[in-house]
Amino acid sequence: MFMVNHQQMHYDRHRGWQPVKAKKIDVLEFIYDRQVVSSHDLMEQFGYTYSSARCRLCQLRKEGFIQQVTTGRWCLTNRGYDKLDYRGVIKRKEDEKERIKRQAEGRVWFVDDSRIRMAKNVSEMLLTFDEAMRAVRKLEEEGLL
Repeated sequence: MFMVNHQQMHYDRHRGWQPVKAKKIDVLEFIYDRQVVSSHDLMEQFGYTYSSARCRLCQLRKEGFIQQVTTGRWCLTNRGYDKLDYRGVIKRKEDEKERIKRQAEGRVWFVDDSRIRMAKNVSEMLLTFDEAMRAVRKLEEEGLL
């Protein structure tokens, strides 16, 4: 593998040098999201041919990142989870789930510069809309807004 114009390339014996369709971490993250995948799932997601998808899965198996559950179905091993955890993928995914959960609860509001705003990340998700309105009213009563 090497870089050409900031794009990773790999050598295909039939077609010569080709751009890399997905990095290893991208495939592992996809498997994490889906929990169990097949070659066809990789074909749809990354545009692999069937043989390339199987080759990628076999490579990940040899490296110990995935294991075969049933014929043609694969899932992450502890080593695969460790790799994703090391790269920060699991934390990012959990933060995203928490953000979606709080957004569904309506807990996405905060007061900033006398305005009620929607939170952009998990650390800002402090108030419900009603709590934010009460805080604004209280600040207005105290003459701070």
